[in-house]
Amino acid sequence: MSGSVHRAVADQDFHALVRCVQDGCDVDEPYWEKDGKTPLHIAASLGNYDMIRLLCERGCDTNVRTIRGETALHLVITSKKDVFPSVDILLDYRCDPHIQENLQGQTPLHLLAKYVAGLPTYADQAHLCLRNLIENSNPRLPDARGRTALHHLARSCTNLELIKDLFVCDLTARNCRGETPLHEALENNNAFDVVRLLAANSDLSIANNYGETPLHVVARMRKLSLIQYLVSMGASPNAQDVKGNSPLHLMAERGYLEGVKFLTECSLVDFNLQNCDGLTALHVAVESGFSDVVKVKRIFKL
Repeated sequence: MSGSVHRAVADQDFHALVRCVQDGCDVDEPYWEKDGKTPLHIAASLGNYDMIRLLCERGCDTNVRTIRGETALHLVITSKKDVFPSVDILLDYRCDPHIQENLQGQTPLHLLAKYVAGLPTYADQAHLCLRNLIENSNPRLPDARGRTALHHLARSCTNLELIKDLFVCDLTARNCRGETPLHEALENNNAFDVVRLLAANSDLSIANNYGETPLHVVARMRKLSLIQYLVSMGASPNAQDVKGNSPLHLMAERGYLEGVKFLTECSLVDFNLQNCDGLTALHVAVESGFSDVVKVKRIFKL
């Protein structure tokens, strides 16, 4: 009978699986002829809720791991099929949501946060499923790159309620590049409403490993509406990155007239601030071959 239960699951033949279980097949036997996955792993990889439920009811080990360190929770989330009910039943049968897979150190919560924006019927069910995982795990746990679940969610999710659910994470937590969830949202061009929500609850002075605050990021990306918003929220226009550049330096270097004009109208801006090369923002604009230097000089009121 060895392998018959695996074939039944792989073929998604529910009735054949029932017969195998009734015949006493080992529901935890790894399928060593291939990759050593158990029947539950295969069912989870296929996103087959009915088979997952049957195997759990028959007492399978829900915490057995693949050679990559994944549990059934990891596999069903990456399958993107029947994710929400499958996650719920696996949690009911005590599949440990704290387990981190071997490659990127991600928990099931990291994966759900990463993939949730692309999952079908994602609003209400995703909200309940995400909260279930949050309540049963440590949402502050970082993966191998230092990202919490909120870092992953901030990259692409536009559902504000889902993001609020993960405010149990530390909004000042930094990944291996020193980026907060707000940095991640900005770098990945997430929606303005998401950025506004994160910015209103974040420390805008936190810089990444390159010394860039959120204002540096949007200045570099030429995002005027976000520049205006972050300044209105108290972001310092005089913060300097590791090269000594302020947001004004970055925009002047790129010839971003609208952004330069806005910042030069801010009373707090230090026009004489020098970077590590001893250059002010105007010097940078001129050295970068700004096509309309006369306008720049007028903007800087020289």
